[in-house]
Amino acid sequence: TKMCMGTGTLALPFAAEKGGLIFNVVGLALIAVWNYYCANCVLRCWDCLHPRIKRGDLDSDVERSSARQPQDYGSVEDQERLQQLDNRKPPPVGTTSYASVAWYAAGPAGLLVVDLLMLLLMVMLIIAYEVAMISFIDDMPITTGSRKIDIIIPSVIVALLSCSQDVSFLSKFSIIGLLALALSFIVIVWQGLVENGLAGFQSTMNLWPKNLTDASSWFGVVVFGYGIVPFILNFHESMKTPKHIGLAMKMGLILVFFAYIVISSGVRILFSPSHSFDGDVLQALPTNSWLALIVRLLMTFVVAMTAPLIVVPCGEMIEGKLGIGVDEIRKRIAVRVLLCMLCTGLAEYAPGFVHIVSFIGCFCVSIVGFVLPPLFCIQLTYKTRKESMAKMDLISYSDVGALAIGIISTALTSTMTFGEMRRSQQ
Repeated sequence: TKMCMGTGTLALPFAAEKGGLIFNVVGLALIAVWNYYCANCVLRCWDCLHPRIKRGDLDSDVERSSARQPQDYGSVEDQERLQQLDNRKPPPVGTTSYASVAWYAAGPAGLLVVDLLMLLLMVMLIIAYEVAMISFIDDMPITTGSRKIDIIIPSVIVALLSCSQDVSFLSKFSIIGLLALALSFIVIVWQGLVENGLAGFQSTMNLWPKNLTDASSWFGVVVFGYGIVPFILNFHESMKTPKHIGLAMKMGLILVFFAYIVISSGVRILFSPSHSFDGDVLQALPTNSWLALIVRLLMTFVVAMTAPLIVVPCGEMIEGKLGIGVDEIRKRIAVRVLLCMLCTGLAEYAPGFVHIVSFIGCFCVSIVGFVLPPLFCIQLTYKTRKESMAKMDLISYSDVGALAIGIISTALTSTMTFGEMRRSQQ
């Protein structure tokens, strides 16, 4: 739940504006179910690789370590195929759990695809954060008088924090981020009530998207918001009782679903008589209010503290590809500073925050969340359980269907949102 309540929620009223009331509510439920199914695909892949570790059946770390051998599982032929898979060259050191699934499912090519997608995702996230800070600062009545300096100051802070030896202390600011978001939406709701009262609940609004482009913009923002699939193994491994991951997912997605309805449709209804959401929700706040100024300053601070948590793993991935060692401090700092400079430069010419978030959701998050999990599941099932694939049970058909839907929706919505991004810059 905490992961889904990030800066991306600022784009949810925009999504509700594009999708329409009924489409938004129904779609939020369907995307939650889709995330749940694809997250289970990733967990089933993990079970194929570690068949004796049934999401918490073994309690101690020692038992988990010794259980990573494909013994006492399935038919003799299945055991041989699993042993052959297990005897393959292991993935490179430092490979994440999700990337390890890609390695065993599709080999080095699969790992490369996941790495490139995650790298692109992180770079675009940094750009989105930079654009968000620019947007917040532009609406402030108090600035340095120079837009370039206004942009450079938070970017320098991000770069300096990213060069720290240990950025784990920044995770402590996550609670501040949640409080800042909560305060932002409290102020926004209050502003909506002051401006319009309850008149929004009596106004006429669209119930469905006007065209496929609007539906695609809605899709991207919502997919970005949920986005739990690539990280489900991280949650699984961090739980004291991993076998409860399914229940935790269900409860979390249900809570997020109801929160998203309030944040998206609720806020949009309040402001419908006086405001149309073409950008992030903070743009509905007046520029001459001290309370709005505090909210924008606080959100700028939160984004500046959050961005290094993306810059650091992105930099580490680039450093690994370039062969830069852990002890080469100057080179590592140079990579991270150059990364921040590049993203700041691109942010100056990038479209609005909501358009970037929408494209990230349609392309990067959709591929790693909706396309690759069923694909890897099909590949690993075939490699480890030939008999099950021969029978093509209901789950196998469901995986094929999910893969087909994921490919079509990703290709279609990515094309639409990319075109919308280009038009928004003209």
